Amino acid sequence: MDNFLVIFIKYFFPAIMVGIILWDFFTMIIPNGLNILLFVGFLGLAMMIDMSLEDIGWHLLAAFLALAAGFAAFAFNLFGGGDAKSIAAATAWFGWSTESIIFILLTAILGGAFAIALITIRSSGINLILPAKIVDMKWVKSILVPEARMPYGVAIGAAGLIMYSPKVWLS
Repeated sequence: MDNFLVIFIKYFFPAIMVGIILWDFFTMIIPNGLNILLFVGFLGLAMMIDMSLEDIGWHLLAAFLALAAGFAAFAFNLFGGGDAKSIAAATAWFGWSTESIIFILLTAILGGAFAIALITIRSSGINLILPAKIVDMKWVKSILVPEARMPYGVAIGAAGLIMYSPKVWLS
């Protein structure tokens, strides 16, 4: 296996997950570009390792089902469209497997824990003791305002980082 492929396998997926975490946390938006890059990265890797068309099909089916479930959650205002696309793109990497199910369940668990943490922080009155210069920062406001949405990409990215194993692709 050449060095480029090894580096790609080890660092591409984790780098995109970190990007999703940071972008969503600071802007409450997951750019389509990150989701497209993540999905196209899977397709590129599948071609580089000569994955069979049947296996690619199973990975794409898992991603499609995750996208459908994500858009159903979006329709019920449970999370944003970028979150739905991120879950689907990450699921493409895990394929039709136990790992996909665990990834989605872990995303839900981490999302719940993050929601509880945000509710606690938002109701604590911490914004009253922080310097005004900090509280006036746009991203701080989006985290501290009780009515604000939750950056679910944090949970998606964290679950992806926990679940991803380069060893699966390197073997």
